[in-house]
Amino acid sequence: MKADQPRAAADPIMIVSAICIAAFIVLLCAVAAKSPDAKNILSAIMVGLGASGLILFRQVRKTTSQVTASEARALYAATHDSLTQLPNKILFLNRLANAWRRGADGGGGPIAVMCVGLDRFDEIQGAVDDTAGDKVVLEIAQRLLSVCPNQDTVARVGDGMFAMFWSGATVERAQALAGQMVKLLSSPLSALSGDAICTCSIGIDLMCEEGAQPSESLRRASLALTSARRRPAARYAVFNSEMDADLKNAKALEVDLRRALADGALNLVYQPQVNAKGAMFGVEALVRWTDAKRGPVSPSVFVPMAEACGISHMLGAYVLRQAFIDSKRWPNLKVAINITPAEIQSGNLIKTLKALLAELDVNPRNFELEITEGVLLSSDAITSETLNGLRKLGFTLAIDDFGTGYSSLSYLRNFPIDKIKIDRSFIAHLGVRPESDAIVKAIVDLADALALKVIAEGVETRNQVDRLAVAGCSNIQGFFFSKPVDANHIDELVNKRVNLAA
Repeated sequence: MKADQPRAAADPIMIVSAICIAAFIVLLCAVAAKSPDAKNILSAIMVGLGASGLILFRQVRKTTSQVTASEARALYAATHDSLTQLPNKILFLNRLANAWRRGADGGGGPIAVMCVGLDRFDEIQGAVDDTAGDKVVLEIAQRLLSVCPNQDTVARVGDGMFAMFWSGATVERAQALAGQMVKLLSSPLSALSGDAICTCSIGIDLMCEEGAQPSESLRRASLALTSARRRPAARYAVFNSEMDADLKNAKALEVDLRRALADGALNLVYQPQVNAKGAMFGVEALVRWTDAKRGPVSPSVFVPMAEACGISHMLGAYVLRQAFIDSKRWPNLKVAINITPAEIQSGNLIKTLKALLAELDVNPRNFELEITEGVLLSSDAITSETLNGLRKLGFTLAIDDFGTGYSSLSYLRNFPIDKIKIDRSFIAHLGVRPESDAIVKAIVDLADALALKVIAEGVETRNQVDRLAVAGCSNIQGFFFSKPVDANHIDELVNKRVNLAA
C-alpha cells in the first residue's frame, strides 16, 4: 500500500490537468476554425500548455518526494528506539535473520546473541527525574556501542534492556566480551548524582544449529540473563537446556501457588520480637508453603515468583487476612507484616485493608507494616498517597532491611516512617568486622536523632546481643530467642509469660 501512495497523491492533479488540456484543444480547434490569426493563437496556447506542464511536473515530483520522505520517517520510527536511535526489537530480529542467512550460505559460523539487562533499573529511574533517567540510558547505550564489534548490531529492546549479536563468535569470545561489558557498564555513571553505579547482567545464546530462529535465540538469551541475575557473582550466563526446564518448573509452580491460595493451603508462622529483658512485645508474620508434591517451598522462591507473575496482591491479601485473624489471640502484641512494592504500587492496598479491618473487626494500631527501601525511592504520587493513607488508618510503618539499599535521610524525613529495622547482614558480622559495629551504631544514632524506633533482626548469638546493647539497640529479633513458630506456640509463650532471654 505504501508504495502506491506517491502515484495516488499525484493522480488527482494529473486528471485535472488532462481535462484542462482537452478543453484547451477543443478551444484551439474552435478558434482556429474562425480566426484569421489562428496560427498565432495556436502558438500562444502551446506555450501556455508547455509552461503548465512544467509546473505540473515539478508539483508532482515535489509531492512524490514528500510522500517518500514521510514513508522513510515512518519506517525509521517503527524500527528504531526514539531515545537512543538504536534499532528496536523488530529491526534487531530482522538484521539477525539476515546475518544468520548470510552465515548459513557462506559458512560464516555461529552467531552469539546477547541480552544485556540493567540491574534494578526501575529503582534507579524512580530515584531520579525523567531527564536524568534518559541520560542514564543514553550513557549506557554509548558504552555498549564502544565495545561492540559492529555497531549496527546493537539494539534497545526494553526500558532497561539491550540486545546485540556477533557473527562468527565462539562461546569463549562471547564470554570474554560479556566480562568486558560488565566491567565497563559497572563503572560510575556521570548521569547520576554522586557518580552512582548501575550494574548489569548478561545472557548469552549461541546460534549454531540448523534451523535456528532469531526470536528463539533472543528468548534463550533472555532466559540466560534471568539465570545470571540469580547468580550475581557471575554476572553473565550462557544458555543451556536446564534453563528451559527451570522455566517450565516455574510455570508449574505458579499454577500450584494459585491453587494453594484458592484452597487456603498456605500458613503463617510468627517470630517473636523481644526487648532487652527478654520480654516479647511483638511478632513478625511470615508466610510458609508446603506443597503436596514438592514439600516445603522456600519463601525466597514463591514470593518473588508471585510478584513476577502478577499475583502478589493475592498473596498479600491472604497473609493480611490470616495475620489479622491470629492477632485477636494476642491483644498485647504488635504484629509486623511485610508489604511488597507491588502491593504499594497497585493503588488498591488501602481499599483492601479497609475492607479487612471492617470484616474482621481488628484495630490497625496493633499492626506494623514493613516495607523495603526500594518502595521509597520512587517518591511518586501513588507511593506517597498509599503510605500517608496507611498512617491515617492507624498502622505504623517500618523500613525492612535498612542499610542494604539506597539509604537516604530524605525519605526518612519525607515519609511517615516509625521504625528502622537493621538488616541481618550487619548483625552477622558484629565483633568480626569493625565496620559492622560502626554501621550499627550509626544507624541507632540516626534513629534516635529522628525519633524513630529501631530493631535488629537475624540475631543468633549472645555476643551479638551484647554488642547491640552497647550500640544502644535493645529491641531484637532472631534465632537466639526463637525461630519462627506457629500461632499455637505463640499462645503458649504469651500465656506462660515466658522470658525468652532465659
